[in-house]
Amino acid sequence: MSQPVAPVAVDPVGAAGATAVPAKRTGGGVGRRARRRYSLLTRTDKLILGLMVGIPLVFDVALIWGPTFASFLISLTNWNGIGSPFDSTFLGTKNYESLFTAYPFFWPALAHNIIWLAWLMFIATPLGILLAVMLDRIVRGTRLYQTVFYLPVVLSLP
Repeated sequence: MSQPVAPVAVDPVGAAGATAVPAKRTGGGVGRRARRRYSLLTRTDKLILGLMVGIPLVFDVALIWGPTFASFLISLTNWNGIGSPFDSTFLGTKNYESLFTAYPFFWPALAHNIIWLAWLMFIATPLGILLAVMLDRIVRGTRLYQTVFYLPVVLSLP
């Protein structure tokens, strides 16, 4: 007759990384270490991942979102760009109200920017992707087309 099989418990991490381990038995477990949680990433991997995400995130916040937020706060004052912005008075949204109502060039400029955005989004980008896919395929004259596209980049260098 075969020996009885110990009950098996599945690790709660998930089915993808789960490993079968024998269920904890009662008694006789004195001095046993607690089982470490299973992880696909080592400490070094986690450190490298943190650095690869953290450093660009710090630069992004410091160089893009920080000045954007500061510009928005300055736009709520009457600061003229000379002197300390802390000496200016708070106007709230009065600058934006005058921009939308009294400044005649705002709406045409907004319309032109929307046209450019639509052109780039719906025509230029799909056309560029189509050309890239066509040049990536093995067709007759591919090397010639690649050379024609790359030659201006090489020749424009001083």
